[in-house]
Amino acid sequence: MGRREQLASLLARSGGSGAILAARARLRVPVLSILTYHHVAEPGPDYHFDPDVADVTPEQFRRQMALVRRHFNVIGVDELLAGLDGARLPPNPCLITFDDGYRSNLDVALPILRELGLRAVFFIATRFVGERRLYWWDRIAYLVATSHQPELTLTYPRPQTVSLADRARARAALVAVVKDEPGLELARFLDELTRAAGVAWSADLERGLAGELIMTWEEIRRLRDAGMDVESHGRDHRVLQTLAPAALRDDLAGARADLLRELGRPARVIAYPVGRPIVRFPDVKAALADTGYRCGLTNATGVVRLWRRHDRYAVARVALDREISDDMFLGQLAVPALAYPARHYAS
Repeated sequence: MGRREQLASLLARSGGSGAILAARARLRVPVLSILTYHHVAEPGPDYHFDPDVADVTPEQFRRQMALVRRHFNVIGVDELLAGLDGARLPPNPCLITFDDGYRSNLDVALPILRELGLRAVFFIATRFVGERRLYWWDRIAYLVATSHQPELTLTYPRPQTVSLADRARARAALVAVVKDEPGLELARFLDELTRAAGVAWSADLERGLAGELIMTWEEIRRLRDAGMDVESHGRDHRVLQTLAPAALRDDLAGARADLLRELGRPARVIAYPVGRPIVRFPDVKAALADTGYRCGLTNATGVVRLWRRHDRYAVARVALDREISDDMFLGQLAVPALAYPARHYAS
């Protein structure tokens, strides 16, 4: 057990985490905690999609939500925006968020949230929903997992050979290409990867795989009708900093148009695809404002200290994964310095 976990365990056994949170609530310390989830699942050895985005099991999620209900007041997007504008929030405010649009959000998370009387915000990557395409990181994972080749030889965006001796490492290397390559033609890269992997692929197969993982618009409307907030995760789930200006604005405006058309509500908040902060990219911030976004959430681990003047396009969240114990979950909310930095900006 690492030192952070030891401290979190000690706090839990002594009642320290709860006492800190109770004192924070009593004193109305203006600290906002935002939790980041993606896919609620427990991947087994035959799971062919990206296991890293399954950041909580159903059992963990239920326990974590029970802790949230005990120690926090859960808010929604209206309160988030009001708080960033200086309004006083309830004691120990907490925002629960989900990125991407996995079906487990509806099938697993929503029943638990409703049972416990909690709400959440769901950030949707809209084109995958409408076109029934697999998320690009899950397609990469599927190709790596099912290929019978010893290695993958690619020429785009540059010549490289990726060994499949360590499939987790291979998956990470290929995902990094999409995250980091400016101006990448994603369809071209994925098609070349598919040929290199020697895996049979078709539109019908992809629709079937997407059906296993990704909500439809009708299912997303069920989230809305259950009182949940639904906001933007971009259209194509591309790292905003890697897009050319026209493509950037198309992605941002297109996602808002998709959500307005399908849900009847304009998106006001975006969770950045892959979650990297944009503070060093004023052109991205300008595009966000110009296309109607009032707030942007990163995956950089941290809490929002509302007594400070805060950049509403650099709102931090608390990163989670399946390795976090219940003690660590509560401990990092009570003492944010305990939290680990996000292992990677995933999705």
